[in-house]
Amino acid sequence: MMVQKPTEAPLFPFWIEDRGLSFFFGFLVFITIFVPMVHLSRSGRIALDLIFALMLFSGAVATIRKKILMYLVIALTGVELIADLIVEFSPSLGHRGWDTTLKISGLAILVVMTLKHTFRPGPISVHRGMGGVAAYLLIGLTWAFGYKLLMQERPDAIHFESSLAGIPTGEPSRLIYFSFSTLTSVGYGDVHPVHRIARSLATAEALIGQLYPSILIATLVGLSLQARANAVTGG
Repeated sequence: MMVQKPTEAPLFPFWIEDRGLSFFFGFLVFITIFVPMVHLSRSGRIALDLIFALMLFSGAVATIRKKILMYLVIALTGVELIADLIVEFSPSLGHRGWDTTLKISGLAILVVMTLKHTFRPGPISVHRGMGGVAAYLLIGLTWAFGYKLLMQERPDAIHFESSLAGIPTGEPSRLIYFSFSTLTSVGYGDVHPVHRIARSLATAEALIGQLYPSILIATLVGLSLQARANAVTGG
């Protein structure tokens, strides 16, 4: 008689199912829409840093199944939060862009893992559809911090037609607005890239914004049809 080895309990049972993607999607919507409204005081910036770190953490446990990689992203989140706090209290260190680079790295990993989790074989649920939209929002946030990294080196890389008093053009809320305007091809005309690197980034983001919805829908429909065919044939 074979004795089965006890299976290892998951660290975060709630996130193992697809519903974790829906929670992550809701968190991203909150960050994208409401976070830019936070006042730019020191306490407000620290709150934003904590919210962003929580977003990376929730994304890691919602989309990554390999523990080593999940621990790596969680560790990266901790380092990124520490870097944000160091830059907050020592602004001169922020010009090096290392805190922004850590954000971009964490977001890029989450984009890949969210897509991998969304497009895995199996029945398509509403939660997985939300996972696909979550990846779309992550792309917009990744590009926003990419623009921020560029503007730390070239402050005039992106031109805003009207500058509000006391709000620097490199402030994240403005760049999130510009990023999603580019990603969705809205283009209100009040901001445009000037530097050649900013133009290249904007062009790439606009292309992704146009192609991604079509690819997402086609892939999810294909996976759904394949799952139904396998269910009928018993495969």
